[in-house]
Amino acid sequence: MSKIFGTFGVRGIANEKITPEFALKMGLAFGTLLKREKPTKELWVVVGRDTRVSGEMLKNALISGLLSTGINVIDVGIAPTPAIQFACKYFKVDGGAVITASHNPPEYNGIKLLEPNGLGLKKERESIVEELFFNEEFHKAKWYEIGQLVERDIIRPYIDAIKSKVDIEVIKKRRPFVVVDTSNGAGSLVLPYLLRELGCKVVSVNAQPDGHFPARNPEPNEENLQGFMKIVKSLGADFGVAQDGDADRSVFIDENGNFIQGDKTFALVVKAMLEENKGGLVVTTIATSHIIDELAKMYNGKVIKTKVGDLIVSRTLLEHNGLVGGEENGGVIFPEHVLGRDGAMTVAKIVEIFAKSGKKFSELIDTLPKFYQLKTKKHVEGDRKTIVAKVAKFAKKEGLTIDTTDGTKILFKDGWVLVRASGTEPIIRIFAEAKSEEKVKEYLNLGLDLLEKVLND
Repeated sequence: MSKIFGTFGVRGIANEKITPEFALKMGLAFGTLLKREKPTKELWVVVGRDTRVSGEMLKNALISGLLSTGINVIDVGIAPTPAIQFACKYFKVDGGAVITASHNPPEYNGIKLLEPNGLGLKKERESIVEELFFNEEFHKAKWYEIGQLVERDIIRPYIDAIKSKVDIEVIKKRRPFVVVDTSNGAGSLVLPYLLRELGCKVVSVNAQPDGHFPARNPEPNEENLQGFMKIVKSLGADFGVAQDGDADRSVFIDENGNFIQGDKTFALVVKAMLEENKGGLVVTTIATSHIIDELAKMYNGKVIKTKVGDLIVSRTLLEHNGLVGGEENGGVIFPEHVLGRDGAMTVAKIVEIFAKSGKKFSELIDTLPKFYQLKTKKHVEGDRKTIVAKVAKFAKKEGLTIDTTDGTKILFKDGWVLVRASGTEPIIRIFAEAKSEEKVKEYLNLGLDLLEKVLND
């Protein structure tokens, strides 16, 4: 049997791989799974989407499949992915579905299925959906049992929930000046309004919802944000925030127009929450800065390292009753709020941290333990995971300490280098970190040299 789902959901080119027929069958398969599990219960599913041009078409097709199986649907329209995850708990439903391709270019779209608590669907349940999808053994409701469709707003409850978790009075006293770039995505309906309600002065760019993403590629990396970085500096803002297409991630620009690596802003949240809670468990990935480990030692915290993927981090947080989780790409997870990355909640928390500190944003970043980072990638065709596994063998032969949780991570007393195959592109990524610029270059070159040895072997 073929496989549909990746690490979290499925995505591809709209109207080529992700067609209305595909979405219809996904709705039929998911609805059939729910009906098999609870055949006598009245069942409800939340469905929402990001701003992509193909979103309405695919959402309607998926909803039709769910209704056909007798599932009732709450349509929340365009909303950030974390808001739709929040809606699962808020409306106390039996599952959820998000039509999104996150940070991918505008021609892409995808589908994420959710548990009642908003977490991504468990692997065993995904497998059943896949089997039903291909076998087409769908439950078809009698004409009088077809599900009902209702529309509900989730934006207002979602914003209110975030506001309840930060100190608004402290923020209003400082009144930070924040420039926002929501990439014409779903965050356009939340982030500018949230920040104003928190008491910030806000200037918004690219905040008109538009699924063509006319202003920039929705991936909020340094390359795509060059223009935005200049805007933040020229306006004299306290800092800037940029989001991806479905607003589950937020990245920050300091007052000088400098791009701040995602694991540093995650570290600001970790530091604050460990201090506030007098310790706690932090869950992060093998690719995230060891700043998190240093902070855990300083503030009575513990750290669990997982494979790369926000769904893996979220599940680990749930299993171990963790305090906060995150990744190096700017994704932060607040499990008491939403069991997934939440860009708006991240911004609210960092605005609070900034307001309490009395420091400039760059000064706030400088309070973190000092590490230097370098990242690169190499285009590699073929079985990239096997290639990375061979890197581990070469490293062992040279007597190096390695961690193979996800890829090959070579550990040193003052840093590390990670060689890891991308799960979505024909590339191998090399991340290095150390406490000096000289050492981080040395470790990055070591990773590249070992990879070249394997490729030339």
